[in-house]
Formats: sequence, structure tokens, C-alpha cells
Amino acid sequence: MSPKNAYSILALILALVFAAATAKTASDKGRSPALWFVAGALLPGIALIVALFLEEYRSFKTCPNCARRVNPDARVCRFCGYELITYDDFRAAL
Repeated sequence: MSPKNAYSILALILALVFAAATAKTASDKGRSPALWFVAGALLPGIALIVALFLEEYRSFKTCPNCARRVNPDARVCRFCGYELITYDDFRAAL
């Protein structure tokens, strides 16, 4: 094996390691691991740094009364005042 081939294989392995680390970091923050794996494979160091500084993704829930997006932890819609308490909230309180 020539040194050129060895360096190419090493570069490929390092790119895959960076891609896996980027995907894991993004997944821990609620982002798509597949998309970030591709980004980590194409831009190995840069994508990992960006993924490290991502804020945690919080999905919103929709108010059934006014159809606006509200905080997932909210119990009352801040727009219309609708109570968003579900059956699961009552079970958790018991």
C-alpha cells in the first residue's frame, strides 16, 4: 500500500468519525442526525463546531382553540386563554 492510499483511507476514516460525532451531537439537541451526518461528512470540522453551538430544539404544540403555536410546557394558551391540560398531566400529578 502506498503512502498516498494510506493517507486517503485515514482521511476517509477521520471524516466518518467527525460525521458520527456531529450526528450524535445534533441528535442530543433534538436535530436530525441523518442530515447532520451528511453535513459532518461534507464539512468535517466546521459542521461539528456548528453542531456544538446549536441550541436545544423545542417543538411547539398547537392550541386547539386558536391554532397558534405555544410553548410545549404551557398549561394555558397565551393568546386565547384556552387550558391545554391533557389527561396525561392529571395522571402525572397523582
